[in-house]
Amino acid sequence: MALLQEIKVPLLAVNDTTLTVVEIAFSSGQKVKKGDLLMVFETSKTTYDVEAEADGYIQYFCETGNDYEVNELVAKIFDDLSALELVKPAATNTPAATNTGIQQPVTATLANWEGDTIFSDAAASLIASSGTALSLFKGKDFVSRADVEELLGIKQKQPAKVAAPAPVQTKTKPAAAIDTEKLIIEKLSSGKKREIEYLSDIQSTGLTSTINTIVETDGIFIHVNESLAYLKNSLLPLIVYETARLLKKYTWLNAYYTPGGIAFYKEVNIGFAIDIDKGLKVLKLPLTNEKNLAEIETAIMSLSEKYLDDSLEITDLTEIGFTITDLSAEGVNFFRPLVNTMNSAILGVSSIDEKLERCVLSVTFDHRVTEGKLVAKFLKELKDRLESYRADAIYKTKTITCFKCYTPLAEDLSDVGFATCIKPDGQEGYICQRCFKGF
Repeated sequence: MALLQEIKVPLLAVNDTTLTVVEIAFSSGQKVKKGDLLMVFETSKTTYDVEAEADGYIQYFCETGNDYEVNELVAKIFDDLSALELVKPAATNTPAATNTGIQQPVTATLANWEGDTIFSDAAASLIASSGTALSLFKGKDFVSRADVEELLGIKQKQPAKVAAPAPVQTKTKPAAAIDTEKLIIEKLSSGKKREIEYLSDIQSTGLTSTINTIVETDGIFIHVNESLAYLKNSLLPLIVYETARLLKKYTWLNAYYTPGGIAFYKEVNIGFAIDIDKGLKVLKLPLTNEKNLAEIETAIMSLSEKYLDDSLEITDLTEIGFTITDLSAEGVNFFRPLVNTMNSAILGVSSIDEKLERCVLSVTFDHRVTEGKLVAKFLKELKDRLESYRADAIYKTKTITCFKCYTPLAEDLSDVGFATCIKPDGQEGYICQRCFKGF
């Protein structure tokens, strides 16, 4: 009676310390074969499939719809059905227990992890209250509350409990009564809950601001479209291209706040937001600053197809240092984008005003990482770079004449210019200074 496989909640992204079980493919006690889909986890960005590594009998310690901490035991596969009777299913959202009632130790997935150790909120709280040294967890990729409890129970005596200060009583506004005869209540999805959590993480500090600039777009696509195959007349590839190069200079925008310091990304990986009836996702363009305009367009199209085909991988959604959200196709004149977790800024792209031939770019930023002066410089330089693509020929192709005497603007000697006006037919036009003054 051997244990063939032990399944624990995987660490898929540093900001996902809990995952939701959204699908269980078998019932406890059923026979499974190597390669069978056993269960599906949902992260803040995508889903993750767990497959059987051997033929055997499955025992689950979890339920669909519930959240479980990273490294928490959720299933086992045994070679013999009788072995399942020796294992008692754990209560929901608690570590697995043996038939002796002793909690099984939960260990990190990597024994010799060389990167930064990540602590769950529950683990960090327990460490702080017990005075445990963080160095004791060196070599682990992720530490859960169960890891801390194991250490306290085996390697040292439980410290005396210190009376916690009385919690501050705050008045909360009572929720309005819900009339179920007039309203339909739909439960929030796990993905939406995490979206709220991550977007609230930075905005809740009240230390974010937004700065805007206007980009003149007349003539900007004449030469740019020559490098694009699919996204013609779209500013997104060009904005990604120029932003990626600026982020090597404005490193504070390719970073995020962490208690006690600022974490700077070593690589420039820009993410672009997408939401086409499959939920909001931010897709990563790896090493964006090393791509040319055509390569950026190809990467955008490839990632968008993976999004539509539900074939996104974790690497497509993580380690994003700066986000761009483009609402230009939605007819939006102006909006305030929200900074995502583990970012210090986000760039919003509004629709192009076809009449005025311009659009608004907006950068929301975290004051804990950077400041308005630096963001304003970044926006000014981005604006100048984008407008440098405007073709000089655009002004030559615009032949402006006085609607009354038909004198071309190029031949006007008044050195004052023409005035815009409404012609008798109700259309916009131009009038020279002589006709305007009546002589």
